[in-house]
Amino acid sequence: MQHNEHPLIAEGALARLRTMYHVLTEAEQRVAQFIEQHPEEVVHLSVQALAQRIQVSEATIVRCCRSIGYRGLRDLKLALAAESVTPLQEIHEDILPGDGVGTIARKVLQSDIQAIADTLAVLDEKLLEQVVEALLKAARIEFYGIGSSLPIALDAYYRFLRAGLPTTVVTDPLMQAVSAAQLPPNSVAFAISHSGRTRETLNALRCARNTGAFCILLSSHAHAPLSKYADVSLITSARETAFRNAALTSRIAHLSVIDALYVAVAMRRPESSLAALERSTTVIADHSL
Repeated sequence: MQHNEHPLIAEGALARLRTMYHVLTEAEQRVAQFIEQHPEEVVHLSVQALAQRIQVSEATIVRCCRSIGYRGLRDLKLALAAESVTPLQEIHEDILPGDGVGTIARKVLQSDIQAIADTLAVLDEKLLEQVVEALLKAARIEFYGIGSSLPIALDAYYRFLRAGLPTTVVTDPLMQAVSAAQLPPNSVAFAISHSGRTRETLNALRCARNTGAFCILLSSHAHAPLSKYADVSLITSARETAFRNAALTSRIAHLSVIDALYVAVAMRRPESSLAALERSTTVIADHSL
């Protein structure tokens, strides 16, 4: 698989390694694993020394760097050096069986903070702009997700509905595909899947694509199978610990991206959004004690 080279990225090297890991070759994955485990050591190694240390070719080192968006090892090392001085990079710790409740709370919350920071480092601003424009122009916006992604789809539906956008959500996995196949012209289909490999969500997005809808994927993995049917893929980053897999941590990052899109859309249509929010607030107030 070919990947376009990107300009120098000053941060987010380790986050990029995680989001791109599954599309690397086996040899490149060995390089990625070593870099993630020994970032401070890598900063001080030449390409020759690093290749010898990992027992791969120098060409493999260069290919791995380019696969995750860097021109070569020098640019990756600069990014790692910049990242190593960021305090957030030091807070990620595995939760241990003997940890007290306070320690567990600290580690979980710090992991959530890290997921947001890593996501900020890898998010593509131009892609975010495309999504905002598509949402603003959509005749209908439909959200898809199952499992741990379903609550995020529901939250997105709730937020954009309150802002006055023509939004729907279908919670049954089979009916998601049925509904997607009935989308009217100028619709937006927004799929949420941590793995980017969920069969039911893929079926829904494929059906939506067949109707001509503009398809968006929010995932934690670049170049996942669902991205084949997405016009835009928004990629977040999350780390896995012994007691908390990446799918759980990714929820925070996904919700944060939804929040950012919601605010961006509302700011582009402030008067109508505020009017819709006021109507929603009035209705909700009627149900408050």
